[in-house]
Amino acid sequence: MKPSTRRQFLGQTAGTVAGVTLAGAALPTDAAQTARSASRVLGANDRIRLGFIGCGMQFQDLLRRGFFPRRDRQGDIDFVEVCDVWQPRVDNAKTKTGAERAGRDYRALLARPDIDGVVIVVPDHLHYAIARAAVLAGKDVYLEKPMTYTIDEAAKLQDVVQQTGRMLQVGGSGLNSPLHQALHQYVQAGKMGKVVWGFISYNRNTTEGMWDYPMPGIGSEAWPDAPVTPENLDWQAWLGGARKRPFSKERYFRWRKYWDYSGGNATDLLFHRLGALSAIVGFDFPTRVVSAGGIYVQKNRQVPDTYMTTVEYPKAYCFNMVSCMANADSAPITVYGNWGTLQVLPSVRQPGQPAPRGGGRGVITAERTFEKQFKEANDGKTQVEITTETPMEDLVDNWLNSMRSRQAPIYDVAKGYQVTVAIQLGVQSYREGRALGYDPKTRRILTQLPARPEYPPQES
Repeated sequence: MKPSTRRQFLGQTAGTVAGVTLAGAALPTDAAQTARSASRVLGANDRIRLGFIGCGMQFQDLLRRGFFPRRDRQGDIDFVEVCDVWQPRVDNAKTKTGAERAGRDYRALLARPDIDGVVIVVPDHLHYAIARAAVLAGKDVYLEKPMTYTIDEAAKLQDVVQQTGRMLQVGGSGLNSPLHQALHQYVQAGKMGKVVWGFISYNRNTTEGMWDYPMPGIGSEAWPDAPVTPENLDWQAWLGGARKRPFSKERYFRWRKYWDYSGGNATDLLFHRLGALSAIVGFDFPTRVVSAGGIYVQKNRQVPDTYMTTVEYPKAYCFNMVSCMANADSAPITVYGNWGTLQVLPSVRQPGQPAPRGGGRGVITAERTFEKQFKEANDGKTQVEITTETPMEDLVDNWLNSMRSRQAPIYDVAKGYQVTVAIQLGVQSYREGRALGYDPKTRRILTQLPARPEYPPQES
């Protein structure tokens, strides 16, 4: 089996070389020990001191959804420093958080011994370099999805996190859902028979085109008076290890449309859904991935506006994933077993009652052909509904709590690595026009795939 030539479409990515193993070299013992000793041990009454690298749209959302509520509710975190390559975002973030300091060089932030954890919210192509540097500086890390830009980087990041003992949480949705956890227990109990496939979709539709954000701005919020110049935007730092290109506002503000910095639909949207589906069925490395799609409507981008992937797994099931940017009608998460079908549906809200907690409901319906087996496994029922009143713990809270307990966060680097492999193989399959596989033991991308097993009937 031969490894794929990533250089065919990611020639600008440092460290991605054709025909070599994707395994990262182990850290020297002294480097791992330095990272362990560089951080302080948090006591029960110690406030967690945080730094933020990247102050764009997702940074704003994390503050609103996770960090501000935690600060207001428990008062156990401090915003110490904010950092971004564009000065207007630095200034805005400092005002919004009340951080002690602000700057444009993340290395200065990481050099501070008084910062316990770092939140990294930057374009995909910068994830690995900054996360690795943060971990080696003795910081725990909240790293927005996708975990890394390449599979090689995901494998290496898992190594450095394991060797240093840092707490790394991957941003994404679904893993922290109590409903998905309950559905996982149901599926694992075999009550819907053998899982054969799953379906997920994440679709949107816009008049201006997906990711065509205003320039300048943060996400869809325009900042018409904010200057954007080589003097107040560190273009070379933003490019990082990507291909060198002239200063471009288009690329900076609309980077998700370009292969140099993003995997498009797959890395921005389907990373969420695959994490959620894996939380229900189980996490694993894929054996075979093939993708299709194209730029059918929004013809001002490199990444597709319509994209689909089939991912096969070693326990004999597959997932189908669809993401369309030209029709917003998405289907529910669905798991198909040979005895029954599971769908994750919205909660039913009773008139005059508050919205139910727990994130929806799982409805499992028997297959007519195997109704007898389904009823025997489900207390005589042909339809089962699973709900939970357990409140959902935000990933931010889960990460901050893991920093105190030193227990791995729920979306840890191992799960992030497995989801990254499936997502990035799909991107590569789309770009190369062929099916690809992965061997987690050798960490090799495979282009020559083994034949699928056959089970010939016994001939009389």
